[in-house]
Amino acid sequence: MTENVLGTALVTGASRGIGRAIAAALAARGWDVIGTCRDPKALPTADRVGGVRYLPLDLAREKSVDALIKKLPAVDLLVNNAGESPIGPAEEHPVDRARESFQVNFFGPMRITQAVVTGMRERRRGLVVFVGSIRSEAPSPFSSIYSAAKAAVRSFAQSLRMEVAEYGVRVAVVAPWHIRTTLPQEILLRTGSPYADALRRVKANRDRSIGAAPGTDLVASRVMAIVASPRPPALTVVGRPLFTFLVRHLPPRIVEGFSARMVGLAR
Repeated sequence: MTENVLGTALVTGASRGIGRAIAAALAARGWDVIGTCRDPKALPTADRVGGVRYLPLDLAREKSVDALIKKLPAVDLLVNNAGESPIGPAEEHPVDRARESFQVNFFGPMRITQAVVTGMRERRRGLVVFVGSIRSEAPSPFSSIYSAAKAAVRSFAQSLRMEVAEYGVRVAVVAPWHIRTTLPQEILLRTGSPYADALRRVKANRDRSIGAAPGTDLVASRVMAIVASPRPPALTVVGRPLFTFLVRHLPPRIVEGFSARMVGLAR
């Protein structure tokens, strides 16, 4: 590592969206950035970020996670960004698909974090950032499994933060509201489902909100602020500060009703 390099950063899901924006911001600041995507060989030149080395990672496959870990050098900054967001009724969500979603959104990032935190603890420095979601904080219809996985991420991060603090390792969660990005949304809906109309209304409202939402650079800028902070907050919510305040201070019944109206769900 050259003297002017700030350290080695690993950003998962760095081929598009929030991960790409974070990888670009880190590379521009002088970090040696490793980005992951499912198949770096198939990544178009236009989607590559200058100064970023790409390694393959499919979080749904444990062997792929293990293979990445074996290739990693010492990591000073880990950004667990890659994930997926299936939508559908909680009643109908296939259990096997829920397990896969937890593998992608929780168990895979957990395994990578465990692998790199050991070196951070021994060197007595390092930062782990989890890209979570506001859906772990507020009720979100038809996102039950995604919300549950992101809630698990936040709980894991909070415990880890307390455990490694004395070793000089920092841990933080960034929880975006709607961001104009390309996170895939697989629709899981049974044929003839009684939830079909409600799901279509909710998705249409979300799609409109996402289309009008801030871009991914907003999240990247918040991550860069966390990187620069010697004591970053445990949770940084990105976007909609008023609703964030209401979620934290109003009774759950009122928050639930407000959330339902926001997405066009009947009460």
